Amino acid sequence: MSKRRTAFGLASLLALSTLITPLSASAASAAPSFKDTARHWGGKAIEWAVTQHIVDGYEDGTFRPDQRVSEPEFLAMLLRAYPAQNGAASGASPWYKPYYDTAGSNRWTVQNRIEADAYNRGAVASLIASTQQGALNLNDSIKYLLNSGLSQGKTAPTVEGYQASDALSRAEAVQFLMNMKAKITKLQAAPAGPSSSGSQDSPAADASAAVPVSVRGISLGDTAEQVVAKLGQPARQDQSPYGFTWYIYNQDYMNYAQVGIDGGRVVALYSPSDNWHTDRAVQDGVAKSTVERQYGQPLSYIQKGNTRFMINYGQGEYGTYAIEGAYVTFFYDIHRGNVVTGLQVIGEAAEKALASFYPAESEALRQAFELEAFDLANSSRAKLGLAAFAWAEDAAATSRNHSRDMAEQEYFDHVNKAGQSPFDRMEQDGIVYRMAAENIAAGQSSAIFAHHGWMNSAGHRANLLGETKRLGVGVAFGGKNHIYYTQNFYTP
Repeated sequence: MSKRRTAFGLASLLALSTLITPLSASAASAAPSFKDTARHWGGKAIEWAVTQHIVDGYEDGTFRPDQRVSEPEFLAMLLRAYPAQNGAASGASPWYKPYYDTAGSNRWTVQNRIEADAYNRGAVASLIASTQQGALNLNDSIKYLLNSGLSQGKTAPTVEGYQASDALSRAEAVQFLMNMKAKITKLQAAPAGPSSSGSQDSPAADASAAVPVSVRGISLGDTAEQVVAKLGQPARQDQSPYGFTWYIYNQDYMNYAQVGIDGGRVVALYSPSDNWHTDRAVQDGVAKSTVERQYGQPLSYIQKGNTRFMINYGQGEYGTYAIEGAYVTFFYDIHRGNVVTGLQVIGEAAEKALASFYPAESEALRQAFELEAFDLANSSRAKLGLAAFAWAEDAAATSRNHSRDMAEQEYFDHVNKAGQSPFDRMEQDGIVYRMAAENIAAGQSSAIFAHHGWMNSAGHRANLLGETKRLGVGVAFGGKNHIYYTQNFYTP
């Protein structure tokens, strides 16, 4: 629910769409001459790629060497460079489908996202490595390129110097391909991975195998000392529903993370940011179809003792998998084409020790949920280039009162039993605003699940990504829905 003092309205979330067209496979028979490549560092690779019929320039006589490349465009170039494996057929709709079909049949690591701004150097490393080594984690993919002479890095011949998060340019794309053709004669199909059914009966992973999931370089089993050495001291320590302690790293909302510590060891991880990956090259921003191709269908329940805890995925907004001694949940953003937008990892022992779907009420947990809901709102805003909210304790008090009232009087609505709207309640509490809004939720087992639920609901999402400046969050336990969450937003 949202309102302005002078005019009613909701801030719209604008989706930028880009029309992707295939790069022409035609090329002039003579060496190309483009207006913008004579002094460009990639001139030699550009000339090679054009004469090899891998890519062409534009009708205005330019090549645009620094223009960003999308995944389907790079796949098209790759398969033109190795035409014996090019499964493309004319007249296909959309044009890039045959290239993805070839990648899928060979089990190469792709994101299945066509937007140019979704592709980066890290994704290229994962794809190239998978054509020779099978699916590797991101760091190992980069090391493969560096050790094989396929890349010298961008700023240095190291994993960090490779600059995985940077965009891939047209010049860089053809340089990669020229390097590949000098050293690689044939693209290989990746070996079939182990069963992704989530069974707990599969053999334990070899100790030398890649870590299944890593968040900011942290994995399950690491020590608390290792966490602090890598990430520094946490901004705070929160109680979790599972009984362990979350180390909260909110100093940079673009790099937000929660690390669960119990007995001096990492037992859980959570991130809504682009700072994690799995050993099957799943990372923030990849398509849901990629997750399901790598891991299969999510679990329908978790067995705890004699009880089956059934999992309701709503509109397919998340999926939980049993992966090497942990329960891994991938959260999806249905408003951005069902891409992965967060990951939670709970160690098997911690998950199975929680004998109820809802945690026991505690003041520490209530405060933790409030602060985490605030942090997650700001991490989502940072991810989309928006300024962070300021914490509003006055709005938090109003929110707490409404959550407590819903729990005690057992209703779920923006309008309370006295007929007061959110705006009536804020004004009654002395909050003066020009613009205001409210989100409510109930029944989610943690602030993490509440936040992702809000982000997948158009109205709630609009408030979280809207123009208001301040946010207060209030949580209460009790009532038929067990936990109630309220967010009050306003601009003074």
